[in-house]
Amino acid sequence: MDLKQKVENFPESTGVYIFYDHSGKVIYVGKAKNLRKRVLSYFNDDSPKSNYILKKAKNIEFYITDTETEALILESVLIKKYRPIMNVQLRDDKQYPMLKLTLYEEYPRLVLARRFEDDGARYYGPYTQSGTVRETISMVKKIFNLRSCNWNLPKSKPKRPCLNYFIGNCKAPCQNYITKEEYWEIVKGVIDFLDGKYEEIIEKLYDQMQEYSKNLEFEKAAKIRDKIRLLQNLSEKQKIVSFNRENKDLIQFYVEDHKAKALVYLIREGKLIEKRIFNLTLPEICSNDELIESFVLQYYSRGEIPEVIVVPSPFSEEEVNLKEFLCKRKGSEVVLRTPENEEEEKLLGMALKDLTIESIKSEKVWLALSELQRIFNLQNLPVSIEGYDISNLQGREAVGSRVYFQNGYPEKTKYRRYKIKYTPELPNDYLMLQEVIRRRLKNIEEDPLPDIMLIDGGKGQLSAVLEVFNELKIEPKFILALAKEKEEIFVPGRSEPILLSYDSPALHLLQQVRDEAHRFAVSYHRKLRSKKLMDSHLDKIPGVGEKRMKILLEAFSTLENLKKASLEDLKKVPGISEKIAEKIYLYFHDSS
Repeated sequence: MDLKQKVENFPESTGVYIFYDHSGKVIYVGKAKNLRKRVLSYFNDDSPKSNYILKKAKNIEFYITDTETEALILESVLIKKYRPIMNVQLRDDKQYPMLKLTLYEEYPRLVLARRFEDDGARYYGPYTQSGTVRETISMVKKIFNLRSCNWNLPKSKPKRPCLNYFIGNCKAPCQNYITKEEYWEIVKGVIDFLDGKYEEIIEKLYDQMQEYSKNLEFEKAAKIRDKIRLLQNLSEKQKIVSFNRENKDLIQFYVEDHKAKALVYLIREGKLIEKRIFNLTLPEICSNDELIESFVLQYYSRGEIPEVIVVPSPFSEEEVNLKEFLCKRKGSEVVLRTPENEEEEKLLGMALKDLTIESIKSEKVWLALSELQRIFNLQNLPVSIEGYDISNLQGREAVGSRVYFQNGYPEKTKYRRYKIKYTPELPNDYLMLQEVIRRRLKNIEEDPLPDIMLIDGGKGQLSAVLEVFNELKIEPKFILALAKEKEEIFVPGRSEPILLSYDSPALHLLQQVRDEAHRFAVSYHRKLRSKKLMDSHLDKIPGVGEKRMKILLEAFSTLENLKKASLEDLKKVPGISEKIAEKIYLYFHDSS
C-alpha cells in the first residue's frame, strides 16, 4: 500500500500526523482539524514544502485528539521530542531556566527550575541567563523574606531557625513565628513583584513604614525604607514605554539562512522590564504563519503568559486554536494581536534593530573563529579559547590569570586566579608562567584543554609553556603566543611570527582574549597589594580609609615606597589633603 492509499483510510477526525523517512526518522509533524482531508492535500499541492516532504516520506502515522487545542499541544510535544527537520524548533529550550513559585506547598518557595511540570506551581520565564533567575530569588528573599529552605513544612521542620532568620531574610515559618495567613500575604506580594507591579508594592510598604514610625518602631521602619529604595532603584532602571499600565509581550523575528532569532519584550505596568532573545532552527521552507505559531506555542507552553501578546504580522485561522490554548493555560482571557498603535510599531522596530545588531555580532564572531581555524589549519572550529598572563611588580605579589572564552564570548565562571608560590631572588616571568600552566594541567581530567591556549608574550613564553607540556607528557590541542608590541603570533614548530592584518576578525578576537587575561591578572595583583597595605596597620591612621589606601597604592605601588616618601611627595598625591599627608608622614616617621 502506497502513502496515498494509506492516507485515504485516515479518519475525518481532529488530530496530529507524522511523516517518517526510510530510516524511521521523523521529518515533519503537523496537526489537522480533519486528518484525511489535510494530509491528502499534500498530494494535490505543488508547493516546494509538500514536494520535499512527499519525496522524503516513506511512512505516515496519526494520533486522534478530542479537540483542536489538544492537537496543537500534542504537535508541540512531538516537535520537541523528535526535532523534525521540516518544523520550526526553539533551539536549546531545555537549557533555559525559569522561576518556580511552589504554590502547591503550604509555605511556598521561589526556586530555579529547568522543566515545566503541571504540578500547581506558578512558572515565570524562561530566562536566557541563569544569573537573572538567581538575582531575582535573592531579591525576593531580601524584600519579602520568603523562605528558601527545603524542609517539607509543616510535616518536618528544624529544631531551631536557620541563619536566614537571624539576618532578616526569612520569617521562620518553621518555628511558627509567622501564621500561615501572614505567610500567604507575603506570597501574594511576591506574585505582584514577579508580575512587575512595583508601584503597588511600594505603596503598601510605604503605609507599613508610616505605621511603624507612628508607633516609634524606627528600626522596623528603616528596614521597610531600605526595601522601598531597592524597589525604586529597580523600577527606575526600567524604561517607560506606555502610560496605560498594560501587561503585554511584544515579539519580533529576524530570519536569515534557515535560522531565526526571536526577541520578546516584557512590558509590565507600562514599563519595559526585560528583553529575551532566542535562537530558532527553520526548515528549508517556512511560512510566516508557521514561524509565529511555532514560536508562540513552544515559548508559552511553559512559563508566564501576559494579558496581551503582540506579534509583528497577522496569520491564518490557526490563531483561533492558539488563543484557546493560551487562555486555557493562563486561566483567563488572552489577547493575541498585531500592533494597533504607533507606540507598538516603534517598539517592534526597535526590537528588529536589536536583533539585527545581535546577528551582526554573531556573524563577526563566526568569521573570527572560522579565520582562526583556516589560518592555523585546525581540525575543528576553535569554540573554546583560554588566555594566560602574569602580573608582578619586581617579582612582588606575583599572580597569574586564566580567562575562558566560549563561542567567542567571555565565560567568567571559568576564570581562574593563581597566586604565584615560586619566589626567586630575581623576577622570572618564564618560571612563574610555567608554575601557572603546571597547576592548570593538574585538573585536566575535570577541566579538559581548550581548542586554543593563548599566552600573553612571545617566543620565550611559548617555549616555556611547551616545556611544561613535554615534562608532563600531555599533548596540547593548539598553543600560540601573542606579543603586544607588533601583535606577532608565535606558534609551535615555526621560527618566524605570523602577522595578521589589523582589520582581521581573528586578530581582534585574540587581542580581546589577551587583553582580558591581562586585565584579570592586574586586578588580582592590585587586590593583593591593597590587602598588604590594609594589613600594614595603615588603616589605623585617622582619616585613611579604603578609598585613600587605593589612591596611595596607585601612587607608590608598595608599602616600602610609601614609607620612604617625603612629606612633599605625599602632598602631591591627588585626593590626599595636606592634613592627611602630615598624618601619614608622622605615622611612619614616628614608627621608625
